[in-house]
Amino acid sequence: MQQIIYELLKTQIEFGMHRCGDSLPTIKEASLYFLASVDTVRLAYLRLKEEGYITLRTCVGATVKIRFTDEEIRENYRHYFSSRRESMLVFSQSAGMLANFVQWFALKTATGENLDELEWLAIHKEISPIYRMSRQIQLLYSPLGNDLILRLFWQMFLFFQAPLVSIRQNLQQINTSDSPLLDMIRDVREKDFDALWDDGLMTAKSYSDGLLKFYEENIPEDNGCKQIGFSWSIYKKASQICYSLCMEILMAIQAGVYPVGSYLPPPQTFAREKQISLNTVRRAIALLNKFGATQSVNGVGTRVLPPLDGAVNCDFTDPMIQKRLLEFLQSLHILAFTCRDCARTTIDSLSVSLREQWLQKMERVRQSDLYDAVIYISNEMICLHAPYPVIRTVYAELNRQLFWGFPLRNLHGDREQTNLYFLPNLELLIDALARADAVGFSACLEELLIAETGFVARFLSGLGIKEAAELVLPSRVGSF
Repeated sequence: MQQIIYELLKTQIEFGMHRCGDSLPTIKEASLYFLASVDTVRLAYLRLKEEGYITLRTCVGATVKIRFTDEEIRENYRHYFSSRRESMLVFSQSAGMLANFVQWFALKTATGENLDELEWLAIHKEISPIYRMSRQIQLLYSPLGNDLILRLFWQMFLFFQAPLVSIRQNLQQINTSDSPLLDMIRDVREKDFDALWDDGLMTAKSYSDGLLKFYEENIPEDNGCKQIGFSWSIYKKASQICYSLCMEILMAIQAGVYPVGSYLPPPQTFAREKQISLNTVRRAIALLNKFGATQSVNGVGTRVLPPLDGAVNCDFTDPMIQKRLLEFLQSLHILAFTCRDCARTTIDSLSVSLREQWLQKMERVRQSDLYDAVIYISNEMICLHAPYPVIRTVYAELNRQLFWGFPLRNLHGDREQTNLYFLPNLELLIDALARADAVGFSACLEELLIAETGFVARFLSGLGIKEAAELVLPSRVGSF
């Protein structure tokens, strides 16, 4: 949140929404806008002060210090949007595939109190759009009980909507038009959920059309400008590098790079090849041991254990293990919300040879003794072949998080029971893919992922992980 608040305010200053001498919201006001602690907001403001953007005085508050001329402001946002032309235009056409169902479900299940506040925010145009939208994101998605969803939508907002509403000239159009959110709130209150879905699609299209118009009228095309794409990574802090290394090793074990019974390379080798500290490598290996993926033997090395014994060897009581398992659950949750549109679009865009390649991978799963791999294979193909970069970016990160589910391979019982559970879904998915039935395939995959998310949530709740119990599972009503 500190980074988000800093980025939002910095963008507003550079784009001229807050000019030199203007007062920013007080730290207390900003903490209410962003539902963040006063300390978190203060740290963001202190960073702006250190970088020369604002002054910060007791009893006066935060005041914009840096002075940009009108031409510098235009240059700031022209450079920003020029360097993101390709990615933003494609983003606007495809982000709805990640957002439509989540938004529909979040509104459909919103409490009356939340709907009232969303409506109040949509009506009160005197509040800056960036603060209104920030609050709306939290009101909509926090009740779903998935911090990862909230972080993803924050990142999407920072990339797409926040820059647009941080340009003063856009305010007139924003403030003179009715918020589409009002129509959607009315749909919810009238329990017309098909209309809610249609209004959500129309809103996504209006954003896409509005962005295209903004580019045509304000941003000259610069073919020499280096392009910046949408990015989203769960682990960026140095303290979390060991988690990324863990996932790389788990992926290598899954791919057979480190076969069962073999030994991992020495920690010094990982440290040298990954250019990370030896202590970080040791922390990663210690975590893998607790996960039941490996076992360190004094004087010998770290041995790879059978994946199907993960549940027996895992220390489910360890708080760090529980946190990683929660990330696995939250990733499954997002995939359950997004897979139908993403899978359908991907299959429809595939060449015959790529669809055949996907089908062959599914057939190999059927011939193996690991039918539960159908979930990973399906999401991996979306990650590799979705026609839009934003979907590939998000699915690549989510698919990595699925490897934290290593100890849960036998959640449905022993291997025979697990295969019996997954076989009907596997058969349906193979049949739909063979017939190029994108609609049938995506509906089956969504049903499977929703069910699997429920199983994992109940298991983790039984371990005492309260966040798992708070997760709200998606469900569909209506013809869409």
